[in-house]
Amino acid sequence: MAALAATGALIVGGSAVAMVGSGNADPLVPLPVAAAGTTYVVPDADGALAPFARTEDDPKGGTFEVSDEFVPPAPPLGGDAALRLQTPDGDAKAAIGKAENSPLGDWITTAAYSAYQNGAVNEDQFPSMQLVVDYDPDDPKVGFSTLTYEPIYNTTESTEPNVWNRYEAGTGRWCSTRAIPGVIEEGQRSCSNDGTKLLSEFITAQPDIRVTGLVINQGRGNPGLDAGVDLVSTPSTTYDFELTAPEVIPGGGECEEPTLPEVPELPEVPEGEHGGGHEDGGQQDGGHEDGGQDQPEDGGHEQPSDGGHEQPDNGGHEDPEPQPEPEDPCK
Repeated sequence: MAALAATGALIVGGSAVAMVGSGNADPLVPLPVAAAGTTYVVPDADGALAPFARTEDDPKGGTFEVSDEFVPPAPPLGGDAALRLQTPDGDAKAAIGKAENSPLGDWITTAAYSAYQNGAVNEDQFPSMQLVVDYDPDDPKVGFSTLTYEPIYNTTESTEPNVWNRYEAGTGRWCSTRAIPGVIEEGQRSCSNDGTKLLSEFITAQPDIRVTGLVINQGRGNPGLDAGVDLVSTPSTTYDFELTAPEVIPGGGECEEPTLPEVPELPEVPEGEHGGGHEDGGQQDGGHEDGGQDQPEDGGHEQPSDGGHEQPDNGGHEDPEPQPEPEDPCK
């Protein structure tokens, strides 16, 4: 089994135990564990969050950081921290993004994220998930748009503040920043006039549509919004934002020395802009570089072979000779 030791916690496979405080007298407290395939996003010395990058040079006061100040600091299975997005006024924007390359259909069963509202002028506003798409990959001159999932446009979703809400965005309704033949007319852009559609409707209209970028967005038009995002799920991984890099023990045993997972270099992202959760994410929200972290292979410890007992010549009535204790493979 793979084992993962994070600050104060030892995570082994699908279970975790943490030693709280110091000394053996402290109780053992179970902690939640992220699912296999998690990529940990940890700020570097400059605050960069590779493989994500800011989507524009001038956010007009919008900020993003990893924080443990929410109560609780992260959603279930989300560790000890989360991404924090703040837009102090209606002109500010806080957004990060990265490159993707996969069919839109792959996102129906996987796209999801957890969000927390710590304060807002508009009580129903939460950060959005955006997918930059190309519905005509064979023609570079056409096909670009940005699809946006917002909880406020999915009326069955919770917008309760001060709790972590989980949004299964892949099965929800999405808006488009541009007209897309067969599914979004010009007058339906940015959620207008019944402009929210299922991802399956976009695929039916444009079977070749692909996702080229992922954006976690708190756009313009969200004054006073202080919000958190964590456990952002994609077809390839789930991104868990943490303040401290976890230590991965390859082979999953106490016999191995822990190592740190590699964090990719910060990619370059073109300039962009996006307002209120609906403006373009590629042309206006910027391109995004790909990245991730490989998960350690599962392993284990060989157990020493058990010796049998020879039977004495007299038919097995004598007690067998004591066998030596097997050696501890970890010593």
